[in-house]
Amino acid sequence: MSAEPSPRRTVSRRTVLQASLATALTAVAGPARAATPFFKLYLMIPNSQPARMVWGTLAAAQMSRIGIDVVSSFVPFTVIAPRRAGGEGKTHVDGGWDSYLERYYYPSIEPSPYTLFGSTEMPPSGQNFYYVGDKEIDRSLLAVANSLHDSDRLQAYHDFEKRWYDIQPMTILFYPQDVIAVNPKLTGFDATTYNPTFYPQPEHWTIDGAGADGTAAFASWPPPSSLIPMYTISYHESNIFGPAYNRLYEYRSWQDKTLIPALATGHTMSDDGKHWVVALRQGVKWHSGEEFTAADVKFTWDAMLNKAYSSQMQATCSRVFGDPSAYKVTGKYEITVDLPAYSLDFLNTILGALAIMPEHAYKDIKPEALRSHSANTWIGSYTVKTSDGKSFTAHGAVGTGPWIPTGFDPSRKAYGYKRNEAYWKPHTGNVKTFYIVNINGTDAALSALKAGEIDAHDPMYDIGPVVSTIDAGWGKVVTFDSYKWQHICYNLKHPVFGVGTETPLGKSDPSRAAEAAAYIRQAISHAMPRDQIVKEIAGGYGAPGTVPMAWSAPEYDHDLLQPIAYDLDLARKYMEKAGYTY
Repeated sequence: MSAEPSPRRTVSRRTVLQASLATALTAVAGPARAATPFFKLYLMIPNSQPARMVWGTLAAAQMSRIGIDVVSSFVPFTVIAPRRAGGEGKTHVDGGWDSYLERYYYPSIEPSPYTLFGSTEMPPSGQNFYYVGDKEIDRSLLAVANSLHDSDRLQAYHDFEKRWYDIQPMTILFYPQDVIAVNPKLTGFDATTYNPTFYPQPEHWTIDGAGADGTAAFASWPPPSSLIPMYTISYHESNIFGPAYNRLYEYRSWQDKTLIPALATGHTMSDDGKHWVVALRQGVKWHSGEEFTAADVKFTWDAMLNKAYSSQMQATCSRVFGDPSAYKVTGKYEITVDLPAYSLDFLNTILGALAIMPEHAYKDIKPEALRSHSANTWIGSYTVKTSDGKSFTAHGAVGTGPWIPTGFDPSRKAYGYKRNEAYWKPHTGNVKTFYIVNINGTDAALSALKAGEIDAHDPMYDIGPVVSTIDAGWGKVVTFDSYKWQHICYNLKHPVFGVGTETPLGKSDPSRAAEAAAYIRQAISHAMPRDQIVKEIAGGYGAPGTVPMAWSAPEYDHDLLQPIAYDLDLARKYMEKAGYTY
């Protein structure tokens, strides 16, 4: 993390980005070559991030230069999510999708690519929305997940990266830095947001001059679609539910990404990695006053495995556990697990990324009613009965976390919290009241910071290009390695650029259809001016992309993954390999 004071200027976000796009388009124009469009591609660009809208516009322009008729639209992610989650692989015109833009990451800091790209993780119960079904990728990713030894796992990561680099199932554009402006009076803000394992941690925040009863606010964009952890689709949701819940293991810090016990106190593992005994922390209380026990862990895992709940983690849990018989409560504070095979995802994802839910508070909510319940919407209240005959009025989540929800205020578009004075860890800051505020637009968020209405914001506002407009008197700029990537993703069941059956090469030789689709994706990749995107649109905060692996992660193979050249002539040659003629 670094601080960067900046001189005072008044420039709107829109002005800066319009100038960035104009500069980038001029820089990459190159020689014009007319061509009759070969096929149509519908590109959805989320309208919740101005910079993404700009580089999405640029990406569409570049695709058109190699003969693709791109129909782009700016839509909220609530439009994209149901189109991609149906599980049928339909194209855009049939109610599904062709392509959209996304910032993405793995559910754990140690990369777990099978959860996103494994062939058994398809929607609706899995997160492989893209339908990556490549046998070589599967083989390497299963080796990543099932290798007990670090050296074997590292080799499997590199095998995955090489195969991805060769066939490019997505176009990884760049690795962003997260750039955030905070209240100069705020200390203790030392991590970016990362779903679902890092989120605002105001229990560590101190507001200088606020005394012992500080109030803090954090801007998050866009509004959430759900706030039950097993339904999360992005860090804008874990921003809100994260402070209320805990996981069995957590990360020591953003700087030291080491898993340490949280609701668990430790575990033992057999030599073959299959038999685990997880010891749980005693004396932890839910916000309702009910004691946390192994029954809550079992309830959480049961819910995620139960298809009736429609959790996107259902496929991962099924792959890791097999079925619910894999685990059993062997003591009030102990759960024993016998896995069908060792899986990296058990520690890193199931123990280290998934929040534990309260059996006593949620068990009587029917699966089909949970998404509309106050526990998920944080609108209204509900009564929770405890085993000692008492009642607790909940205004959202019931968790074991450091913050107790006080509900959603529609007039302020704010989610409220009060400090959990019975939290099992000490609060180290002076904040006692906290708000997550939905603010749309970078200019609006920075105006709120300048006015003292918020103290920090999530990285979705992407302030990199406008840091020079932030005065050190009201905003301290901090940067983090995001561990994320920005990409153009494709429906890999699409008949042209997914499976290739409708390409000229695929029609003439069906055995080469997948090869033809890969040529098209490689062509699009070479048509993307990554350096210009980073320099002109991201404000220089980032690095050109290659594969879905964090740039600074130890698993990233810097020797293999050389930058992908921006070369329109080479892009057109790949289109010609797929059978198209200019």
